Amino acid sequence: MSYSIISTDHCVFLTCEGISSLDEMTAAWREVRGELAENSLHRVLLNVTALRTSPTTAELFDLAKLFWRDFPQDGRIALVVRWDQSRLAKSLEMLVRAFGIWLTVFVSEEQAEAWVLEGTQDETAVEAFAQ
Repeated sequence: MSYSIISTDHCVFLTCEGISSLDEMTAAWREVRGELAENSLHRVLLNVTALRTSPTTAELFDLAKLFWRDFPQDGRIALVVRWDQSRLAKSLEMLVRAFGIWLTVFVSEEQAEAWVLEGTQDETAVEAFAQ
């Protein structure tokens, strides 16, 4: 699996492609968590539309635990998938939300980005006003 991570002022973008194993996804997610901690961020947009593999049921539970560990409680994860990935993604959404993390599945990257960044402009204005 290849992946890219881009940090902005408000969000970390993780894009994955190719054939993925749970170990590779874990490594990528550790980097994302490092970016979140280093930049005091709470939002992630994860795009897996170019992945050519699907997790097994056991891996789905492992992914849910992976996303849950050390993720800010007030954070958001937007997961962008293809239509054929949506059934498994919705199961992952349900599992992660059971852990108390706000993960939402989208088939549109534009809608995912709008949702994950919702309210960040207001937060920036409040921070600028406070200074």
